[in-house]
Formats: sequence, structure tokens, C-alpha cells
Amino acid sequence: MDLLNIYDNMQKEAALTSENREKVEILAKYASLAEELLNDKYGDDYNEGDVTKLASYLIDNDIAVHEAQEKVAEYVEAGTVMARAFINEVNG
Repeated sequence: MDLLNIYDNMQKEAALTSENREKVEILAKYASLAEELLNDKYGDDYNEGDVTKLASYLIDNDIAVHEAQEKVAEYVEAGTVMARAFINEVNG
């Protein structure tokens, strides 16, 4: 292998490592939030499975909210385009 290929492979590995670190940080934040919520509600009466399950629910909820926000933004944009077309038609 020549040095350029070795360098390219190192760059790809570094990018994957960075991406994986970001994913782990995000998951750790969800786990921390889940643990905090469980601790507030149940004190010490929960286990690691409960934390994992709640963190998973929190992630799923955030994904659903994000998707809903994207749909609303698309509808607003479509409505704006149709309103402008209607105004142009009326004024034209």
C-alpha cells in the first residue's frame, strides 16, 4: 500500500471514530436524563434496564417530535407558496 492510501484510510478511521464519539455522547446524555428522571420519581428504586428503556423512549419521542416539526414546516412552506400563487392570480 502506498502512503496516500494509508493516509486516506487513517482519515476515514478518524472520521468514524469522531462520529462514534458523538453518538456515544448523545446516548450518554439521554441515559443521564433518564437516570435523573427515574431518580426524581422513584429514588433508588430502579435498575439499569429501566434507565435503558426510558432513554430509548426519550430518543423515540424526540425523533417523532422532530419528524412532526419537519412536516409542519413543509406544510407551512407549501401553504405560503399556494397563498402567493393565489395572490398573484387575483392581482394579475
